[in-house]
Amino acid sequence: MVFVIHGEAQHSLGFPGSREMKDPQLTERGRTDALRLRSLKPLSDADAVIAGPTLRMLQTAELWCEGTPVARFVHPLAGPRQYPFRYDFHTMPCDMPLEPGRLAGRFPKWQLPADLPEYLWLQGIHTLPGLLFAQQADRFLAWCRNLGKERVYIVTEAGTSRAYQAHLAEARCGGARRLVTTMEEDGGFALSVCSG
Repeated sequence: MVFVIHGEAQHSLGFPGSREMKDPQLTERGRTDALRLRSLKPLSDADAVIAGPTLRMLQTAELWCEGTPVARFVHPLAGPRQYPFRYDFHTMPCDMPLEPGRLAGRFPKWQLPADLPEYLWLQGIHTLPGLLFAQQADRFLAWCRNLGKERVYIVTEAGTSRAYQAHLAEARCGGARRLVTTMEEDGGFALSVCSG
């Protein structure tokens, strides 16, 4: 599994007030970086790309996947997650997930997994308490493994990647998994590689 951090988006400019922006898109630089992923990490039918349900994550993934036979999914458990977790239970407008109806209309090539609780699509995982996140994270990681692909790329953001790394490391300490995590900088993109 490789966590890929989305390209630069509008809400990252003019911080912190820009966090109030709803559905921020990629900037021109973010689009250029996403297009560069095609040569940095070429995709094939042996791969799956899972994007979080925000516009910036899906735009990054869509530009990367264009013209390839890769399996494409959008999943709320790849969406924005605060790290470290705070019990303020507030999700900024820029981190709210796109609803399934908007996703299907705007990104018709992307499959949505079935049988997920509706609240995950409506609220996302940004403010899920630790125990609930751990339960959902285990389900998500099992779902990723069951795709049967050689490589699974998860297009998300840094907080989500760190939250999954911490979850996997905690599970490893309990003897449940062997985990290898490396952080790479590849052409301006942060890639977090997890295996176990």
